[in-house]
Amino acid sequence: MKDSSGQEKIYDVIIVGGAAAGLTAALYCARRTLHTLVLTKSLGGQAAMTPAIENYPGTKKIAGVDLMLQFQNHAKSYGAQFAYETVTSLTKEKEVFTVKTTTGQYMARAVILAFGLTPRNLEVPGEQGLQGKGVVYCATCDAPLFKGKDVAVVGGTFEALDAALLLARMHCRVTLVHEKDGYPTHKKLFEQVQQNPQIQLRMNSAVVRVEGTQKVEAVVIHGKEAAEEERIPVAGVFVEKGHKIDSAWVGDLVEFDKQKAILISLNNETKTPGLFAAGDVTPLRDKQVVISAGEGAKAALSAYHYLQKQSGKPVLLVDWKHSEE
Repeated sequence: MKDSSGQEKIYDVIIVGGAAAGLTAALYCARRTLHTLVLTKSLGGQAAMTPAIENYPGTKKIAGVDLMLQFQNHAKSYGAQFAYETVTSLTKEKEVFTVKTTTGQYMARAVILAFGLTPRNLEVPGEQGLQGKGVVYCATCDAPLFKGKDVAVVGGTFEALDAALLLARMHCRVTLVHEKDGYPTHKKLFEQVQQNPQIQLRMNSAVVRVEGTQKVEAVVIHGKEAAEEERIPVAGVFVEKGHKIDSAWVGDLVEFDKQKAILISLNNETKTPGLFAAGDVTPLRDKQVVISAGEGAKAALSAYHYLQKQSGKPVLLVDWKHSEE
């Protein structure tokens, strides 16, 4: 990514991940006046799919997606920037990191890994180029943007059924695409979907490509017993195929435990100077929003201290230890 003068722009910090840890890290970095970019495939992670969070301090009860949006808006208010892209590789040369995505590359002096679980892709032509332009991975977050439009929901998960019903309530005309003939583990919810006149079913079918130039225009599906492909005009494609831990692109810049979690120090440092990690991608025992948020704050402050030392500037530390008299 280049600046207005044509030179390669170098951010102070790039944060990979847009859930509780990443969003909190973005807030803390931005408040320290660090030029901060968040790269994420979707907003909110697992928290955004939680109907109600009742144990986050200061909020007796709040929808997960609303809490995550508050996190994001808070970070944005201090200047944090966001790009909805899939990260494909991370390298470091001298003191600068290069983060490549499906649509470009970005450079930074420090990186915070906070991606947690990653939504599964469709793995079809057109998907990656239209991410954030109609291809989305969180109906709870993005459904209001498609109110009254034609959309497709793809997946065999509980979230796929829930997304279809949510979009139908928003007066969308929904096409639900699933590679199998039903949802045996979610029978009652599937019955609600079947009875909803706003939802058209395409069972035993798979999406083979997403079409569009500047935004999504259609999905093309192919049924197991169909002779030809079917093109369905839509404004949005909601991918609800579940989540996975996707960390192979980090390469050998970090060390992993047996569960493929990234090993860190008490200050969220990885084995590579300038590279930090926080949240569910690390060996946290308890997967809670408040814990991930705290870890994101720690990682951000560690990144700030690292950058200050690299630039030769003083780092102001607060020592809460009792002094001996």
